[in-house]
Amino acid sequence: MKVITNRQYYIDWLRVIATISIFLYHNSRAYDYGDWHIKNAQTTLGATQFVEFMNMWMMPLFFILSGASVYYSLKSRSGGSFLKERFLRIMIPWLITGVFLMGPPQVYLERLSHGQFSGNFLQFIPHYFDGFYGFGGNFAWMGVHLWYIMLLSFFSVILLPLFLPRARTGTSLAQSIAAKLGKPRVLPLLWVPVAVMALISMALGLGVTEQMGSWDILSYTMFFILGYILFASTSLQEAVKKQGGWFLLAAVVFSAVHLILKFSVRPAFYEDIDMRLLATWGWIVGLLWVGGRFLNFTNRFLAHVNEMVLPFYILHQTVIVIVAYFIVQTGLAIPVKYGITAVLSFAVIVVLYELIIRRVGVLRFLFGMRKERAATEPRRAVERAN
Repeated sequence: MKVITNRQYYIDWLRVIATISIFLYHNSRAYDYGDWHIKNAQTTLGATQFVEFMNMWMMPLFFILSGASVYYSLKSRSGGSFLKERFLRIMIPWLITGVFLMGPPQVYLERLSHGQFSGNFLQFIPHYFDGFYGFGGNFAWMGVHLWYIMLLSFFSVILLPLFLPRARTGTSLAQSIAAKLGKPRVLPLLWVPVAVMALISMALGLGVTEQMGSWDILSYTMFFILGYILFASTSLQEAVKKQGGWFLLAAVVFSAVHLILKFSVRPAFYEDIDMRLLATWGWIVGLLWVGGRFLNFTNRFLAHVNEMVLPFYILHQTVIVIVAYFIVQTGLAIPVKYGITAVLSFAVIVVLYELIIRRVGVLRFLFGMRKERAATEPRRAVERAN
């Protein structure tokens, strides 16, 4: 039975969809043209185009949803309570689980598959602390794929003054900005601040950060802020409801044009960031529209998987890399390799979560989960409503 309340459950659904998307994305990375931890002997244009398509909207959507979560979280928490929750649920998984549990196997298999190390995993462990990963060394200070929650940790602390209610007005500076921007005609233009941040990033030489999900760190910062602003403005939310379908159509068109220009025509005048950003903003608004229209409900399934999202995200790439390391060495066709890797990886993650992580208190802590009693309250509320 569906349960509908004033809570924006579609944010949870979109987060689940984004997490499954990034799982499928990372399963493709062994077969695209770009370098990755594990690479198949042959790579394909199809996998490369799929990766490019996912790069348009996937991580921007994650940061938009993260900004929205900050808006709703601070409606019922003080700044101190918010930072405590962020430390326990995001920083601990990054600093401990990511750096010391998820990082070593990935870096080891990357060095092994790239011919940069020979020996077993135990022999590699002392070398894990040789230099910083990304700068020629091995120590994965960002937790490899957990760079997202690393940035989320930084943004939550650095940008908190922008989001905290001011004593004099009772509203935050970001809410005041949202009120001024809250006009339907503004929604199609909100990609412009991201473009400005991208240009500033290029001017400051921060383009190297595009290795993290293909967007630079300042663009991610702006997506995060825009996520807060979009949900803090009733007018912008209404604009999403009225215009979202057109944004979705525009996203499809701009995405197709971008992929054709990038992989087929490649004219000299084509600037990669312009068309891609237009497609990105179309996908963001379009997906928010789809979510608000069709996914604003909860049930037992959502209550269960919503708790699973962060542990799944933390586990997924490490498991994929381990499975893919062995699968790419077989003589199977690429689609078969992809399918086997995806199915096996998904099964391993679900088993690890269901049978071990969610049942062991210290692992719940290390994977950013609430204590079991607190975590079961949303599920019980759904069951009572049913």
